Amino acid sequence: MRVIRHKRQIVLFLVAILVPAGVLIGLAGRIMYQDRELAGKRAVDQRHAAVDQVCRELSSHLETIKLQEVNRLIRAPKTNWASVSGDPAVIFTARVENDHLVLPWVAANQPDTPVSKEFAEHRQAGETAEFIKKDYSAAAAAYRLALAGARRPREGAEARLLLARALSKAGNTEEASRQYRVLLDDSPDARDEQGVGFRFYAAERLLNSRREPDAVLSFLDKQVNGGVQLAPPELYMVRTLLDSFPDAQTGPLRQRMSGRIGQTEQAGALARDFSRLRARVESGAASRPVWVPYGLSLSSEAPWLVTITPPAPPLPELVMAVSSANVVPPGVRLLSRSGEGDALGEGFPGLHVEWADHRFLETAPPGLPLGIWIAGLALVLGVAVFGGYLLLRDVNRDVRMTEVRSQFVASVSHELKTPLTAIRMFAETLAMGRSRDERTKSEYLETIVNESERLARLVDNVLDFSKIEQGKKIYRLRPTRLDEVAGSAMRALQFPLAQQGFQLHLTVQEDLPELQADPDAIQQAILNLLTNAMKYSGDAREIDLRLCARNGDAVIEVADRGLGLAPEEQKRVFEKFYRAPSHESRLIAGTGLGLTLVAHIANAHGGRVEVESALGAGSTFCLVIPIKPIPMEARA
Repeated sequence: MRVIRHKRQIVLFLVAILVPAGVLIGLAGRIMYQDRELAGKRAVDQRHAAVDQVCRELSSHLETIKLQEVNRLIRAPKTNWASVSGDPAVIFTARVENDHLVLPWVAANQPDTPVSKEFAEHRQAGETAEFIKKDYSAAAAAYRLALAGARRPREGAEARLLLARALSKAGNTEEASRQYRVLLDDSPDARDEQGVGFRFYAAERLLNSRREPDAVLSFLDKQVNGGVQLAPPELYMVRTLLDSFPDAQTGPLRQRMSGRIGQTEQAGALARDFSRLRARVESGAASRPVWVPYGLSLSSEAPWLVTITPPAPPLPELVMAVSSANVVPPGVRLLSRSGEGDALGEGFPGLHVEWADHRFLETAPPGLPLGIWIAGLALVLGVAVFGGYLLLRDVNRDVRMTEVRSQFVASVSHELKTPLTAIRMFAETLAMGRSRDERTKSEYLETIVNESERLARLVDNVLDFSKIEQGKKIYRLRPTRLDEVAGSAMRALQFPLAQQGFQLHLTVQEDLPELQADPDAIQQAILNLLTNAMKYSGDAREIDLRLCARNGDAVIEVADRGLGLAPEEQKRVFEKFYRAPSHESRLIAGTGLGLTLVAHIANAHGGRVEVESALGAGSTFCLVIPIKPIPMEARA
């Protein structure tokens, strides 16, 4: 019958929930398929339109940057090619000579005219006095004359550097430091034959002498973030000088310097590859400017965009490199890897655009019935959530029941094993005749009887709980005197109480009336309360049993001075199989049924059971039973 009802519930569930949900999902799927086809066509059209828009915006932006850069160079015909453009997108602008690319720092380091004769003579005299005669004061005087006779920035910077060195050797470190500080602000055009500015040597010597570190750091900051293109040797020298400072002080400067070194190295590779780059530019569209990608073709970073402008006097043929990351419209990335993204067209050969995620998702048209989607989603989610809740509840209940059964079996097995072990041990001792006198035999026999009674009480508890669960427990009420029931319970526990060193104090109110009750059940409740008090008394060894009448009720109180209960545990202590989760409780054997049976016995007699407790101060359990008039036939 139960199987038929279960099958009927499954059929009703399928008809009432799953079938309508399946029909709704089918309709929604058909609508989604049609909408996806339309959305796919719209996405293709949108992608083509977006590519054209990006191409127009990028071309306009790049041409604006190129025009501004050309105008800047025209306005300054004697420009220093090492100067940085005002637009952060421009990496460099270089000129073409004899079909070779001359990078800005190379152009700035072109061989200077020979030094003047006066300067050369004074420099030679200073070097002779410094290195041959070791007369540093005379060397400093000669270098001062060289400085006074300098006609070019390079001569003045070199003379000042030599003067500071001679002053330092002569012991005039303050004057030497002052000359080095002046040199830090010298012209960037003053470079030696290796392309390194004399001001960098001054910074190095100040740093090595541990003088003016703040001035050196300020100088390095200007070089990293300044408006002059540094030659590769200068870049490496700046990086070396930055390494002399703590990471926390120069971390951002090092990071930016690493980026500039990377750009310089890539610019050098571009200069070496200029002939191939020119061929790519010239192979593009003849009717419009061509920008080709260069570098980082295998990287996830943005490439450079490079173009060549024809000569326009007074400017020669120019090559301009622009960072694509600074000119690309928002939401897109430019790639030079073939086979990825959408090609930008003939004005940007080899360049592809990659769109931001979800830009061209296939979306439904505005006219879709949103209510259908919401209703279907709500129905499906509702069924799924409800089914999941039922499944989770059943699984949790089964897990809890499994855990409870396991704990109960383990606890009962332990409780049964303890008295059985004692009975067997003392019985074997008596059977083998090892007891020496009658007193010992008597103690052994009393132990066997006590453990047998303990075993019987445990079995009675389990059997009574089983009857209670099945609704078969019957209580036979008759006139009962509580003092007699309490005395029987005390006699049953007399031996274990004495054996464990407990003192049980019985207090009985005078003229305590009889009550209608099941004496065996009341005795079992008292035994369970006393046993519970013995288990959880801790180191205390006193238990109070009080019988009294209060407000028309008979009250049985059992008080101990042991471990006690927390407030949150007092609410659950009468639940079946529940045991307080404290460390001390886990070390005490028990089934978790004793107080449950006490509560059931109290309810069966129309009463209740109460508990008052505090951690570390003991517990008091009160069994309250109403005193009802006893019928005459019951007395008879």
